[in-house]
Amino acid sequence: MKKTMSIIALFVVLLFTVSAGSDRAYKTETGFNAPRFEVRATDGNVVSLSELKGRYVLVSFWSSTDAGSRINTNLYDRFLKSMPSEEEQICLLSVNLDRSELLFREIVRRDNLNAKSQFHVYGDQASDMMRSYGQNTKDCQSYLIDPNGVIVAVNPDVDALTRVLS
Repeated sequence: MKKTMSIIALFVVLLFTVSAGSDRAYKTETGFNAPRFEVRATDGNVVSLSELKGRYVLVSFWSSTDAGSRINTNLYDRFLKSMPSEEEQICLLSVNLDRSELLFREIVRRDNLNAKSQFHVYGDQASDMMRSYGQNTKDCQSYLIDPNGVIVAVNPDVDALTRVLS
């Protein structure tokens, strides 16, 4: 019995030691570091959140089954298109979570979205990203991340984005 208790105690200590040293403990709430990720653009380029450090990044998850997230993606896209190009203080990474890339491409075309800021993820990459950001295709969220990688707003409106540029 004493040996079993010693093994359990050792296991608990080991578990706390490993989890305390892990830098993968992220929360997708205001004030926490944003989970890291990278996405592959349609032209083959890879964009990672870490390479955009030093700029504000608006990560907008959306799907065709979530009307609210699709509307927000359109609002964000139009807002950023209206900014002078030399004032690119906010980078939009609009991440589509649909299963069909063909559907994604058609929506981007029909909604006249900036293709350079639109990304489609699927398979394991989508699962990992959805898990780390707590997303689902029925209630997608958007995150404004500051130049230090900290989430400063969840589902920001255009007024919040305007304040960031001021």
